[in-house]
This record gives sequence, structure tokens and C-alpha cells, in this order.
Amino acid sequence: MEQWTKGRFLYYVAAVLMILQWLLLWFLVNPAALEVLQYVGWTIWAVSIILICLPIFILRRKGSVEEEKDFTHTKVLVDSEIYAVVRHPLYLGWLLMYLAVIFWGQQWLIAIIGAFGIACVYLISRQEDSRLVEKFGDDYKCYMRSVPRMNLLAGIIRLLRRRTSEENSI
Repeated sequence: MEQWTKGRFLYYVAAVLMILQWLLLWFLVNPAALEVLQYVGWTIWAVSIILICLPIFILRRKGSVEEEKDFTHTKVLVDSEIYAVVRHPLYLGWLLMYLAVIFWGQQWLIAIIGAFGIACVYLISRQEDSRLVEKFGDDYKCYMRSVPRMNLLAGIIRLLRRRTSEENSI
């Protein structure tokens, strides 16, 4: 029960920080903001939306989720599609959302709040790994060794290497 409370606490802190970051973005307009960085922010935001939405559909379709349960209540370990690249695409999307707002606002206060939000999401993902090891056991431990937590670039490289090695073994 203590781990659940601690985990939920981090979710609440991360959510409050996200809301605060968005409010500050609204009220602290930076006239000296570099337009190119704002475009980078929009690109990061688009990727974050994709990463946040994909798990909803993939886990529902491949995770043997009961009809009345939400998409996170999987009965089987899903390790294909985006889950073959990163273990926590939803958290990565959430993390990138903080980063996008930092690029849009280009204010020190927004950046500090974003850094704390990113740290919360990272800690949440670590707790989720522990919970999933308890749920899926050795299968999840093996999955953790082959797929990075949230490093998209490393995940793509590892996926390509796995596919190349599978093709060479045929």
C-alpha cells in the first residue's frame, strides 16, 4: 500500500507541475523567445502526443484487457510495436510534453518546473518497472534487458540490431 501511495503522490506532483508549467506559459510571454526553438517545441509536442496515444490502442488490442477495465490493466506482457522500442512510451510522451513547453516558453521558471516534472515522470517509470517485474516476473526482467526504459534512439538502434541478427540467423 505504501508503494501505491508513493507512486500516486508522484503522479499528482507531476500533474500539478504540468498544469503550473502551462499556466506560466500562458502568463509569462517571452518577447525575446527564439522562433526556431518554438518550432522545435512543436515538433517535440507532436511526437509526445503520438507517444501518449499509441499505448491506449496497443495495450487495449494486445494486452488482453477486460472490457470494463482501462487500457493499463493488461494480462499479458506487450513487447511489440512501440513497446519493442521503449518500455514506457506513455511516460516518454509525458516527459517530452514538459520539454515542449520549455521550448515554447523559454523562461527560467518554466524550465525549472519542467525539470522537476521530468524527474517525477522518470521516477514514476522506475516504480512502474518494479511493479511490472512483480506482475510478469522473469519475462519482464528479460524484456527490460532488451528494451530501454524511455530512450527512443537507443530503442530504435536495438530494434534494428535484433531484426538484423534474426535475419542473419535464418
